[in-house]
Formats: sequence, structure tokens, C-alpha cells
Amino acid sequence: MKILITFLSLAFFSSDYVCKKDAGKNLDPWYGIELMAMESPDIYEYLEETKESLEMSVEDLSEEQMQFKPDDDSWSIAEIVEHIVIVEGALEGMLKGKIESGETPDQKAEVKMTDDQVLGLITDRSSKIQTQDQFVPSGKFMSADEALSEFNDHRKEMTNWLKSTDVDMRNYVNEFPFGKIDAYQTLLFMVGHTERHTAQIEEVKSNPDFPEE
Repeated sequence: MKILITFLSLAFFSSDYVCKKDAGKNLDPWYGIELMAMESPDIYEYLEETKESLEMSVEDLSEEQMQFKPDDDSWSIAEIVEHIVIVEGALEGMLKGKIESGETPDQKAEVKMTDDQVLGLITDRSSKIQTQDQFVPSGKFMSADEALSEFNDHRKEMTNWLKSTDVDMRNYVNEFPFGKIDAYQTLLFMVGHTERHTAQIEEVKSNPDFPEE
């Protein structure tokens, strides 16, 4: 758990080696997660949208394109996808640990940020923050196929876990450096992190030196 707390203290998980800082109840019968009635992105739609966006951004790229780096201090597209997988895995582990440890409804009043603010925070890439070593990609992916395969395997595992988790996500509160957010917002933060780095991939592709094929 200390590792996960350290992870959260990173402020927002970087990219291209230093990344841009880039913010009554309803019951969903299909996924089984009880959510407070409020205007909020649907997490399952958001998971699917970001998965499809990443796939469209990466799947047709050649190995040369996947390995291209805009400069010596930047990450390749293959490394960005690996970083996404690392971060999603860490946040999934944190969420599972929080749910196993029990509800914290007494802390709900300490959640001050709206869902939109949480998404805005993670998807805003207006400044750069350096990541810590455990979240720097190793360069293990060479092709688009292997990078997307691992990403999609993790997304499938995450979705299956959510489908089997019959809890009120609003009753589990996590502490981040920017304040306390509930478990549903933590999921939004995780998926927003992927959206953020998919935008970064598009920036790499727009580099004038990006290989044509």
C-alpha cells in the first residue's frame, strides 16, 4: 500500500519522460455498481471511448513509427502506451485494495471536487511534470500489435472486475495530493490519464520528422 500511496503522490503521471500536467441513487443493472444520482460521465462509455481512441491512434503504425522519438528526452509511442498500461494497473490495484479495506462513507464530505474537475485536472496537459522511475516505461513493446494487446487485456480485466463489483463507489474515498476523491472519480482519473496520453500520441504523430510509414 505504501507503494500505491507513493504512486499517488507523483501528482500526475507523466509522459514523454516529462509530461504535461496535462479535472436518491441509481443502480446500473448490467454492471452492478451503485452510483449516486448526479451528472457524470458514464465510466463504461468512457472506458470504451478511450480504448477505441487509443486503438485508432496506434493500430496501423509501423514499428519504425512506434519507436520514433521527437527528441532524446521524449518517449516513443510504444513507450507512451506502456506507461498507460503501468498507470492503469497501479490504479486498479489501489482501487481493489481500497474496496477490500472497507467503505469510508464518513469521508465523503471531504470530497470537494466534482467529476468534471477531476477529469479536467488529469486531461489538462498545459505544464510538464517528471515521473518517478517505477512508472517510466522499459521499452518492452516493439510493435503496435503487442502494445495494444497488453492494453486491451488489462482493459478487459478491469471491465470484468467492475462488472462483478457490487458496491457503491461513492462510499470509498482515496486521498490524492490534490485532495480526496471517491472511487468512481478515481476510475475517471485513470481513464482520463489514458485520454491525456492518447492526445500526446497524436502530438508525436504530428511531428514533422515522424516517419511516413
